[in-house]
Amino acid sequence: MSSPLEYLDADDADEADFEQPMRELFAYRDGERWLDGIVTGVKRGADGRAHVQFDNRMWVTTDDVRESSHYIAVLLNPDSSVYAEVIAGYRDGAPAELIRDIDVIDGANNAGTEWRPLDEPAVGTRVRYRYTGTAELEAAEA
Repeated sequence: MSSPLEYLDADDADEADFEQPMRELFAYRDGERWLDGIVTGVKRGADGRAHVQFDNRMWVTTDDVRESSHYIAVLLNPDSSVYAEVIAGYRDGAPAELIRDIDVIDGANNAGTEWRPLDEPAVGTRVRYRYTGTAELEAAEA
């Protein structure tokens, strides 16, 4: 399996190329296991190869990077400002059709907030979701 970031190893890769994967979600090898992480740095190493930093802590070469089985869901407020960015898993190879956030309010009731994906292509590993509403839900009797 080739790395989605192997283009960073090209001799003509420049600063714009190195900026492209920043804040994107990929999987990286950490010993024997693969972890998901956000790219927080890219540099050319002493060996001439590109090195990619994940989560401000781990540096790996592009050989140890692959596509993630997750994506970043960007949840938007009604005014289109960002409410949150959360890592979500693909369902049958596609982003979720609905994301819900359930909170307890008043110690007795729940509030459910829903988001649905915008009808637009993903930007990198990010899929934007529009706010569709909040409703109070009565808590079930125990």
